Amino acid sequence: YNHGQVYNPTGSSMVPKQPGHNCPSCFVSPGHYLQGPGLIRSVGRYVSKLLGADKVGIFITPGNARRNGEALDASLAEHGVSAEYVEFLGICSGEEVDRVSELWEHEKLGAVLAVGGGSCNDAGKHVAHNLGVPSVVVSTLAATDAPCSALTILYTPEGGYVGGAVFPQSPNIVIVDTDIVAKAPKRTLVSGLGDAMSTFYEARTCYNNPQALSMLEARPTATAFAIAELCAKSLYQFADDALVAVDEKQPSHALERVVEANTLLSGLGFESGGLAASHAVAQALSWVPSVHAKHQHGEMVAIGLLTMLAMEAQAGMSRAAGDFEEVGRFFAKVGLPVCLDQVHFDPADSQSVETFVSVALDQWFCHNEPFAVDAETIRDALFRADKLGRGIMASEGDSAYRAIHEP
Repeated sequence: YNHGQVYNPTGSSMVPKQPGHNCPSCFVSPGHYLQGPGLIRSVGRYVSKLLGADKVGIFITPGNARRNGEALDASLAEHGVSAEYVEFLGICSGEEVDRVSELWEHEKLGAVLAVGGGSCNDAGKHVAHNLGVPSVVVSTLAATDAPCSALTILYTPEGGYVGGAVFPQSPNIVIVDTDIVAKAPKRTLVSGLGDAMSTFYEARTCYNNPQALSMLEARPTATAFAIAELCAKSLYQFADDALVAVDEKQPSHALERVVEANTLLSGLGFESGGLAASHAVAQALSWVPSVHAKHQHGEMVAIGLLTMLAMEAQAGMSRAAGDFEEVGRFFAKVGLPVCLDQVHFDPADSQSVETFVSVALDQWFCHNEPFAVDAETIRDALFRADKLGRGIMASEGDSAYRAIHEP
């Protein structure tokens, strides 16, 4: 399946991709989004009443099986839903998706439930698609915007970025238990702030560039852009208090708003609003072994967003320089990286830099920028963002970053 073949067959075959004949604006979303404390104990009711399922496959991380398996079992049993369990092995690779798809091929499941963080959620969506059954995402972290999308990001078994697989259907149900999120490591929520903050700035670039496409390979909608803007506003307003709630391991109004931003608003905003150079940089960073080994997706996106804003400022886009300062100070305050040292990327390592540049250019959405992007553009923007980011770190300090990364 390919979005471009459905929505924009002429333009999606061009290089770079662009709106073709009769290219529509398009918006997609999950069928149901459910968020709040204690929802793990209601999964059985949701699955049986909303999907009519009496047997499900549960794809779950080992940690969640230990912490939440008993509550999940009780909820399913209460509503007469039987379950087949398979543990997620940790990397969302084609091999992992195939392994589980083959295990469940003849089980006659009514749905696949993916219980865990973004990689587990992505793999579960892909398995559900392969089996032709409804997809239920039970997200136990607010570290990425993966849960709501009709998209799986695939990696090699070693963790290098491969590409995305897209599906015609968004998840049928997304469930986020904020009791669980509040007790998760603080770094996961902070990482989600980086991923979600980028959503607005990338959606703005795509919305304002008439030649850009959303991740549906269609034109963005005004609705998606408005959602992306609300996402950023929510983070600027509520992030500080949400991090206090995580320190206290208790849900709060602020945490609910940030979890919704990280998960729902960002998920809808990036998919139907579009990605640009920020996520191209982030995906390329995953190919640098020293970065991949030590950093989460949202931390790479933080560097990606600063690089994109530096690039847009160099191209003369009027708001980008001021946005760099605002975003950079926010990142420093919450503990996200603002320079290459903080993601363990040595700019003097020419081989890693060239690999990074090549992979970034290969991401089609990198070319959603309203100007030509080439190797020199990316390289210069990365180094400029690093220099400006070190200036922000010098003025704002790095205590929040160190508190998360050097406990």
